[in-house]
Amino acid sequence: MKLPRPEDLVRRLLASRGYELSGPTTLERRRAFLETLEEWSAEGFDPPSDVPFSATGMVFSRDRALQLHALLEGWAANARGRAGLVVLWTATAEHESSYRELSDLWTGRVRFRREADFRTDLIDEVGSSRSSHLFFLTDDAMLLRPFEISTCLLPDPRRRVFSLTHGNGLDWCFSARKSQRIPPLREDGAGLLSWSWKDGEDGTDWAYPLSVDGKFFSRQEMSLLLSRLPFRNPNTLEMALQVFQPLFARRRGVCFPDPVLVNVPCNTVQTECENPVTGAHGVRELLLRWKAGDRIRHEEFLGLSPAEAEVRMYSFVSRF
Repeated sequence: MKLPRPEDLVRRLLASRGYELSGPTTLERRRAFLETLEEWSAEGFDPPSDVPFSATGMVFSRDRALQLHALLEGWAANARGRAGLVVLWTATAEHESSYRELSDLWTGRVRFRREADFRTDLIDEVGSSRSSHLFFLTDDAMLLRPFEISTCLLPDPRRRVFSLTHGNGLDWCFSARKSQRIPPLREDGAGLLSWSWKDGEDGTDWAYPLSVDGKFFSRQEMSLLLSRLPFRNPNTLEMALQVFQPLFARRRGVCFPDPVLVNVPCNTVQTECENPVTGAHGVRELLLRWKAGDRIRHEEFLGLSPAEAEVRMYSFVSRF
């Protein structure tokens, strides 16, 4: 049987997520893949076993201070252990002051960096970090249950990718708007589950390791990959990363028995692709809620399944 070319696999994968690669872009990303492969294969990216593992989380945000506040509050309440969070944010004029206020609220706990050039800023942050592991979050994420950060810091991230969004019951793919088959899961010690990304159904969450929603990578490895890719914002970053799908598809995914993180797609602030949203809350509506002194009751999402959380409307309470 003739196997499909890596670029054809990537094209199909991106199409399932609402992305599209043009001819010149496809060639550019394929060239980046081939140029990186030799250096990548020669490097040992697994963290040394005699040094304590640590993690840096890069949080991407634009014009959604109220949703970002809910993520940070939920993270502080439910993510047990230490991980340095860096918020890389940008805002239109109407939203600028809300981020300044939010930054003041989290001074000393979370570092905020105003985006000048997304690619340059991200590569600088990842390259200057001393953490062994790296993960990405977007500002519309929500925590579903408490978890231990240290459990996610696998000693072999070049062979296993820990995911906060996977677990039993993840049988609906919101981005593809269809049910998804859960691949065979096996016990992975310490109450964890694992699967092979290549066994995931094509175009679904179970076959998509390179997303910016709570996957833990080797920071050094990701630093190299980012330096070889063209991107200008979180969506084009995720799209560009798919050129390395053939490398990551051979790894195993690892997760808690139940998902602990979900993205709540109630609105969108990007125009790169046609990602589905519920439309439950508009961006301006939530800005007015922020100005009124409200916060999202993130606690109401605890214990929900991803499918329930993705379509749940927010409720609000005063943050003061």
